[in-house]
Amino acid sequence: MSKKAKLEPIGAKIIVKPVKEEEKTASGIILPDSAAKDTPNMGQVVAIGTLSDDTKLSEGDKVLFSEYGYDKVEFEGDEYLILEEKKILAIVK
Repeated sequence: MSKKAKLEPIGAKIIVKPVKEEEKTASGIILPDSAAKDTPNMGQVVAIGTLSDDTKLSEGDKVLFSEYGYDKVEFEGDEYLILEEKKILAIVK
């Protein structure tokens, strides 16, 4: 029986699985990729490294993070982003 590998961040890093934003407006207009907004991205926290004591973050949280300054990796067919703690902007509740 094989054991499935798991990603574990080192230091003050967080691994996030990106969540695709809605590609159409509330009125039903489908937006092309060229109309993408320059806004923060959203994702779900998959794993957490050693963070500072004042950071209240848990696996499974949805977070907004800076559009720049992350590393994109593919692991076992899925895309993940590895971010520094300071790149997390907010927790979505």
